[in-house]
Amino acid sequence: MRRTLQPTQVAQVVQLIQDGTSMRAVERMHWLFIPILSLLVCVQSLLLAFRVKSRSPPYDKLYYEYFSRRLQWKAAEELCKLQSGTLATVSNSAENQQLTSILKYWNISHPVWIGRKILTHQKNSSMILILDFSSSLDGTYARLLHKFPSMSSVTICTQLRFNPNSFGISTIFSYSINDFQLRANLAQGRPVQLALLIHGKQGSYAEAFEHDDSWHSVCVSWSQDGGRWALYAHGHMVSSGNGVNSNDDIIGPNGSFILGERQNGGSFMSNDSFRGSITDLHIWDRVLSTCEILTMEKECSTISSGLVLRWSEASLEIEVSLRRLQGKSPCQGTV
Repeated sequence: MRRTLQPTQVAQVVQLIQDGTSMRAVERMHWLFIPILSLLVCVQSLLLAFRVKSRSPPYDKLYYEYFSRRLQWKAAEELCKLQSGTLATVSNSAENQQLTSILKYWNISHPVWIGRKILTHQKNSSMILILDFSSSLDGTYARLLHKFPSMSSVTICTQLRFNPNSFGISTIFSYSINDFQLRANLAQGRPVQLALLIHGKQGSYAEAFEHDDSWHSVCVSWSQDGGRWALYAHGHMVSSGNGVNSNDDIIGPNGSFILGERQNGGSFMSNDSFRGSITDLHIWDRVLSTCEILTMEKECSTISSGLVLRWSEASLEIEVSLRRLQGKSPCQGTV
């Protein structure tokens, strides 16, 4: 059983480590969330290891040991196992604060290896609009009411759930015909493949996640600067490139942003309809960094800087046959 450290126990832990007292018989591993998480997830470099130890019953207490050696993630994990320990975790905000205090006591201010964190921004308790295209006919759509200005950079993030019995090419969203589209290729027994179409030029399809009935987070970005683009799934980049129409704005003024259909002038392309569910779509007028996208994924939060459209029913014109559902946010936070 896990127990939190009281102030007197913190002093005991420090003394044990300073004296070099042996701490064996570790029970299990947990992970630690501390305020320096953003530094950890942004930097792909050598970081330091921090582990948790627990003595066997009847003691049943947690002890924490800090290693100043710089290690890669896998090496840090293996080191903890070799030392009869495991990388640390916390299960609530109180434990999080106590462990943060320990790090401050040791004057540790640089990044340390951690895994799962406390979801301080978790939104599971709130209900949000979910658009269900699963059983819709071609021509079923939702339109964003926002009047977009000319934009030289853009990032779009959303939560998607694909109908596992739907196959072929589908359009998740499209802006002003061929200006900007996110498309999916669904083949039986294969992961979902995603591709961006920008000003009529489509990139190659990249495998993003399993074709199942689960929710998946997706972000796409493009910048006029060098025509740079990127595609993310669950906070991690799965495809990127450059040189795509760098002389044109990606979002022209007063275009039509459609969810679930590929635009063709004043109508829609047949057989390209999206089958599944969409929710939590947000748009920014800048390119979000890899770090920002991963932070949103982990914390179930929304970056406010540059945000031009926030998901809400008031921001949508919804075709009458499209099912509207209210449900909990699918964001759970990830390791």
